[in-house]
Amino acid sequence: MKRPKGSRSKALLTVVIVLLVSAIIGCSQPAPTPTPTKAPAATPKPAATKEAKPEAKEATPAAKATAPAAKASTPAAKEAKPEDKKLVKVRVAYSAVSGSQAPLWVAKEKKLFEKYGIDIDLQYVASSTTIAPAMLSGEIQLAMGSAGAIVSATVAGGDLILLASTNEALPFSLYVVPAIQRIEDLRGKTVGATRLGSVTDYATRQTLKKFGLEPDKDVAVVAMGGVPELRAGLATGAIQGSVFGPPDSLMARKEGMRELVTFSDLNILYPTGAVAISKKYLDGNRDTVKRFMEALMEGIAIAKTDRDYATKVISQYSKIDDKEVLDETHLIYVDKLMPKVPYVTVAGMQVVVDDTAKSNPKAKEFKPEAFIDNSILKELDDSGFIKKLYGQ
Repeated sequence: MKRPKGSRSKALLTVVIVLLVSAIIGCSQPAPTPTPTKAPAATPKPAATKEAKPEAKEATPAAKATAPAAKASTPAAKEAKPEDKKLVKVRVAYSAVSGSQAPLWVAKEKKLFEKYGIDIDLQYVASSTTIAPAMLSGEIQLAMGSAGAIVSATVAGGDLILLASTNEALPFSLYVVPAIQRIEDLRGKTVGATRLGSVTDYATRQTLKKFGLEPDKDVAVVAMGGVPELRAGLATGAIQGSVFGPPDSLMARKEGMRELVTFSDLNILYPTGAVAISKKYLDGNRDTVKRFMEALMEGIAIAKTDRDYATKVISQYSKIDDKEVLDETHLIYVDKLMPKVPYVTVAGMQVVVDDTAKSNPKAKEFKPEAFIDNSILKELDDSGFIKKLYGQ
């Protein structure tokens, strides 16, 4: 059945209107548009993450390559530890160029102080009477010399004590110019000591008294400075006698001087080669002092067991090349007088205290134990440290 023309026209118009409305609606709706935009914006995040992962993976070998370098440096650091280890600086003085100082010299030349963590500044000071004030002021931390100056300084108000003594008996001899035949011939003459109050001063006075001569009355006793000055004084006639220990005693003999009295015959006790320190420094640095003593004990062991090396070092410090002199120095000081464990004895210190009391009566108030601290040495002895040095 045929529709009328008017109806067909209406239907066509309706379709056109519908299409136009759809087109308008499609152009005017912005809401769906962001959806595809959001998706691409979100997409780069995983994409970037995924791209970063390969980069990280590529970086890993680089990191691994760095790691071996770090590992490679580790052994070098370990090897460098002994050399790079911070050493404790310690200033040490010795008061005489004699065989009693041999362990100190050996320890220095063998680098034993470095072995035990100490950077030693070793200085020669001509007499213990000069060293004592330097120790009290803190300029010097440890010293090796005679006990007399240490006792005098402490009696006068200081705090110096002894940790060890490598020789307890005097190894000296009294030497005189050739014109002196008997000790009585020294009456009206002059004899020399290093310094008044030093061990050479004590030894000289004791010897004169034993033979009935009054020091400073019958025989003048003068301070010359050091052992080299004593030998020079004899050579020039400035003094007519002096006491010496090896190697200088043998050198004096070779220079034409006469050995008048041998101290070993007099049995005079007196601590020499004594290791001194202030209580204040010991209290604040006990570990450092213990390591110093370990090095010194090893120095004694080497001096006793390796004669050739020890005499070489004695020669270096004494400036003496005569083999006979060096051998006798080693024999007297190291073989005969030097103990493996050099404790300071009460008997030896009593002698020093009594002698000090002659010039300073206040010394009578002190017991010899007041000047002795064998505690570190006993630690090393009891622990077996010293025995091991001798292969025991």
